[in-house]
Amino acid sequence: MAVKMGELFMTFLLIIIGLALTPTVATSTTTAAAALTGAAATLCNLVPLFWVVIILAIGIAAVYVQIKGKL
Repeated sequence: MAVKMGELFMTFLLIIIGLALTPTVATSTTTAAAALTGAAATLCNLVPLFWVVIILAIGIAAVYVQIKGKL
């Protein structure tokens, strides 16, 4: 099977856009966490971490699917 370059390019573009938006997400959650207390503030501060993990997981999954198809 041939590697679908269009899918890999779109995945790469999604990763770049997602990571470029990370500072915006971090700023927004920091602002929101200032109004919260306790566990809610802690969870709100973890949103940027989950954001980055999900963006990277999408990229890893796309590469895995492409490699799995070639084997």
